Amino acid sequence: MFFGREKELESLERMYKKNTFQMAVVYGRRRIGKTFLLNEFIKDKNSLYLPAEEVNDSLNLQNFSRLLGKKLGISHFPTVENWKALFLLIKEQLGQEHLIIVIDEYPYAASANKSLNSILQHVIDYDFKDTNIFLILCGSSISFMENQVLGEKSPLFGRRTGQLKIRPLDYYDSAQFYPDASDEDKIKYYACIGGTPYYLSLIDQRLSFEENLRDLYFEINGYLNNEGILLMKQEFREPANYNAVLQAIASGSNKLNEIAQFTKLENSLISKYLITLQEMNYIERVVPFGSNPLKGKTSQYKISENFIAFWYRYILSVRTEIERGNGDIYFKLAIENLSDFIGPIFEDVSRQYLRRVNGQGKLPFVAKSFGKWWGKDRAGKVQEVDVVVESVTGKELLVGECKWRNSFKVKQTLEVFNERAAFFNKYRVYQYLFTKKPVSIETNPKIINISLSDLFGL
Repeated sequence: MFFGREKELESLERMYKKNTFQMAVVYGRRRIGKTFLLNEFIKDKNSLYLPAEEVNDSLNLQNFSRLLGKKLGISHFPTVENWKALFLLIKEQLGQEHLIIVIDEYPYAASANKSLNSILQHVIDYDFKDTNIFLILCGSSISFMENQVLGEKSPLFGRRTGQLKIRPLDYYDSAQFYPDASDEDKIKYYACIGGTPYYLSLIDQRLSFEENLRDLYFEINGYLNNEGILLMKQEFREPANYNAVLQAIASGSNKLNEIAQFTKLENSLISKYLITLQEMNYIERVVPFGSNPLKGKTSQYKISENFIAFWYRYILSVRTEIERGNGDIYFKLAIENLSDFIGPIFEDVSRQYLRRVNGQGKLPFVAKSFGKWWGKDRAGKVQEVDVVVESVTGKELLVGECKWRNSFKVKQTLEVFNERAAFFNKYRVYQYLFTKKPVSIETNPKIINISLSDLFGL
């Protein structure tokens, strides 16, 4: 079934309806749902789907020629001699039609033929520009697509009329893959497996959350116990240092000096790796609300995708033992530590919820930023506010406290929350308390309590 890509689908539909030549660049890491999205988009349309493979140039041309012949209804279609001839033949035979051409895993074809970008640029400029062709280049190598296709030095720079960077699903859309799970288990699934559609499709709804987690990560043949290594090898020739940096962040070392202590790498090297990982959306740099993002002293790094965070925290260092059949002991350790792991992700979920509510126009104001704050109070004590949402006017704030616990001292929590909310006395402040189950807050009527049933009751 098709879940959670409605906005991306709408964007492609708008481009398609323009009835002029269009070129879209669609990219995102493997298993994120790009091909599924494109198949949904083209299923009722006139299209030519050309999947490139990691083979030599002549084999890709041979396969594309065969698929073109199939489209034209010609059996035993001869292999076209070169890419220019292939594209010209498409124009000659199909150029008068409203046609979608999808070249999936374009980096494979372009890596096998270093001239393909230039050839395609010439074809777009002189052959396709006056047609009703909608060309879609799709790829899983984020670095290749951003540098070799979208980058300023690419021959294809300036040719695209639209681009989609496909990101993981949020908590709400991810939950459509396991509709029968309890609300708490939905958060657990999202925290541990993330928002990658293919990974979510592996969940067996006949099993419990714990059984699925063990089968996917901690069994000898668990699909996800080797997935992190495959992702790194796809993007990096020498992934060892990137693995070390990601493992450091996943283990709680989220500042530059802490990452250096964990990895034993030079600060200059780490800075380079951090920039690259940010560009590829594996991590993000977070600064507290109100801080200058250009100043790095207050910044922290966090892993952007929950699967990556879980894999580097619980799997990377024990993969060999899992492969030897000793996964159960590490599974038990992960389960015992799971609440600590989910806590910060529950904060992310709370911000995602507020983004959705903001999109519905149901917040007290229209928001422009969603983040958090940490710093020292007047007494020098370190304080933290889990959620800070600023209005477009800059005069109002929504601040949130998140509690991923089965029980806690509500009165004490509300007192501390009120003290922290008072830090922002220059703004009109709205307070939200996010909890697993509804809690009684009659003594603080200004505080809005959002529980799991609210998160999934949008």
